[in-house]
Amino acid sequence: MPGSPKDCNQNEKAAAIRNILGKSEKPQQHKHKQQTAKRSHQGLSEEEPHTKTARSLQTEGRKDLSTVPRKNSKNKEVINLEPLHFLQCHSRENSREDFKTQLWSCAFQPCLGDSSGKESVIVATCGGDSVCVIDCETGKVLKKYKVAKEEFFSVAWTCLSMVDTEGQRRKFSVLAAAGRHGIVKLIHTKANFCYGEIKAHKKPISVLCFSPAQETFLFTGSYDKRIILWNIGVPDCAYNFRASQLLTLEASSVPLRMALVPACPERYLLAACEDGCFAWEIRVEKQKDRRSCLTEFQFPIYEKKDKDNDFHLVDGLAFLNQDLVVSKSCMQGSLYLWSWTQSLKAQKKTSRRVNAAIITELQWSDTELPYLTLSTCPEQQHIFCGDEKGNVWVYDFNHYTQKNPFSKEKVAPSQILNWPSLTIKGQKQVNGIIINNVTVDPAFKYMVALTDQNIVAIWKII
Repeated sequence: MPGSPKDCNQNEKAAAIRNILGKSEKPQQHKHKQQTAKRSHQGLSEEEPHTKTARSLQTEGRKDLSTVPRKNSKNKEVINLEPLHFLQCHSRENSREDFKTQLWSCAFQPCLGDSSGKESVIVATCGGDSVCVIDCETGKVLKKYKVAKEEFFSVAWTCLSMVDTEGQRRKFSVLAAAGRHGIVKLIHTKANFCYGEIKAHKKPISVLCFSPAQETFLFTGSYDKRIILWNIGVPDCAYNFRASQLLTLEASSVPLRMALVPACPERYLLAACEDGCFAWEIRVEKQKDRRSCLTEFQFPIYEKKDKDNDFHLVDGLAFLNQDLVVSKSCMQGSLYLWSWTQSLKAQKKTSRRVNAAIITELQWSDTELPYLTLSTCPEQQHIFCGDEKGNVWVYDFNHYTQKNPFSKEKVAPSQILNWPSLTIKGQKQVNGIIINNVTVDPAFKYMVALTDQNIVAIWKII
């Protein structure tokens, strides 16, 4: 999350973030229930892509991959990654000297089913006052959208079907982006404009998440300690649309990550927050439109005693498959792999708290830095997590079965990708990289990492 100093402890970082975003203010009630908008750029400005807004940094050599063997991994294959592009594309005022803008969120555009089979792999990234849309193979910044005095924290994609002026139904991708202003921008990237906005929260939006069960359902998590479910609607051929607020989920702290439960995405939402990991019932047919959490998951790290730190801050969360969840707490030094269904079965009706059913624990960095998130590629059963040294930790669970359970020892990563040696014009080296976010596309072709120094890194999986 936004703007943490590198050289202070976790509590000081959290305090700094609260001061930056004004979290001490009392949250204001939302008076609006529905919003309408017409075709417009809604405060976004566009810039010429690639040549003026992005700079490619040079790598010295290709030997940037080291592997760490995992115990009992005889059948495990190490994935090969080729560094393709290292882009400086979120610079404020297009400054070539900007190595301070923090990049926070990236998401791959969903496949629209191009019959030619030549559909490009597109990723959206955000940080500072801009959102970039990048072709992973060429490294070209296709579009760059800027909002004055904004700081974008999250992006998310969905696919909608719109009836055009000829009466034909066509699918198109919509990119949602939000941050400090508490406003969600809805961008039709192919048509190259922002067709609307939703004034979702009075405080900054920390995370966005579209529902895989209903393409128009968007969850927005905010520093007002609420998660709101919106129906963004489908725009007509003139790009008029209506957004409606469906649910408000009450949290006790700021939501940092969200995930719909894959086995029942229309029923449960799981969220990692600054004071723990929680689940909500989200079925909209129920009459109650304001809800408290249904379940609070407890982890072994909570038992650790430290008067200066609270280990309840959960800053990483993702599903590995229909049941298994990967999460981590700040300063934990490891990742937990746990079962959603086994955890719920153990919950007593008299308490909302339940111990997470830990399957195994994964080795990770001992860093004290918060907000270094993790991701998964369920299609390939892989987990990815960056660290404070510019490394990407990779875990391969392709060979895990119920008949071959994990040992109680911490599982080592199947490999670690080291940050390459980067130079600017063959002279100045880029050092001290922190990986804020890393993700892989569903087809397992590209890996994208975002850093704290305004660098988007793209590797090709070969």
